[in-house]
Amino acid sequence: MPKQSCICSQCGAQLKRWLINGVTKKPIKNFFCDTGCKGKWQIKQREALGFTKEWLIDQYITQGKDANQIAREVGRNGKRVWEWITDYGIQTRPRGGSTMPHSFQKGQINPFKGKKHSQETKDKLSAMAIADGRVPWGKGNEPYWRGVTGDKHPSFKGGLTPERQAVYSSREWVDAVKIVWARDNATCQCCGKHHNTEANRGNFHIHHIVTFQIKELQVDPENLVLLCKDCHKFVHSKKNVNKQFIKDQKC
Repeated sequence: MPKQSCICSQCGAQLKRWLINGVTKKPIKNFFCDTGCKGKWQIKQREALGFTKEWLIDQYITQGKDANQIAREVGRNGKRVWEWITDYGIQTRPRGGSTMPHSFQKGQINPFKGKKHSQETKDKLSAMAIADGRVPWGKGNEPYWRGVTGDKHPSFKGGLTPERQAVYSSREWVDAVKIVWARDNATCQCCGKHHNTEANRGNFHIHHIVTFQIKELQVDPENLVLLCKDCHKFVHSKKNVNKQFIKDQKC
């Protein structure tokens, strides 16, 4: 469907835009000339809810709350509230110190200073490290793989990064990806999670069943499967004892 005429929700300018979201297949409610118009529109929506400059001054200056405290109360992100404050030109307080009573204070003694972990705690930390495949730290120990590079490192796969970049930018790869998404119905083939939801959108990967090193299978849809981010991580982990979605070698 071609772009159609619409109006900028902020300034009323005539625009040409797609009216349907290509991913969700739902109508788009608001259109903007650019990010500048979108930002001004968002400020109006925010202030309509009562989050005005005067309100922020009362919360941040008069009541002495920090950005994170305000964010928790209004259901927003602390970084976003900090941006509201700076965008309005409100004078900000220095970080830490007396202005943030819950932060570490200058001259304060570390409550753990002079204390040591019990042997029981050390054993638990060591067991956790071993379970994760890490070599427990010890005084005088060097990281096990420090200085090991190239084909001597267990993660080395033949220097395939430039080749991967070339393959992933090719027409053949783009066509294969389209086939896999359509064949697998935008659904993780491991857990059944669907991609087109707010929580899952943007967190799906294309996985090579047989290693990418086998060139004749690099863009073969039969060697590709759609997985969500969590399942893809599981497939490549030690927890995948049955080698699910893996053939011959890990990829």
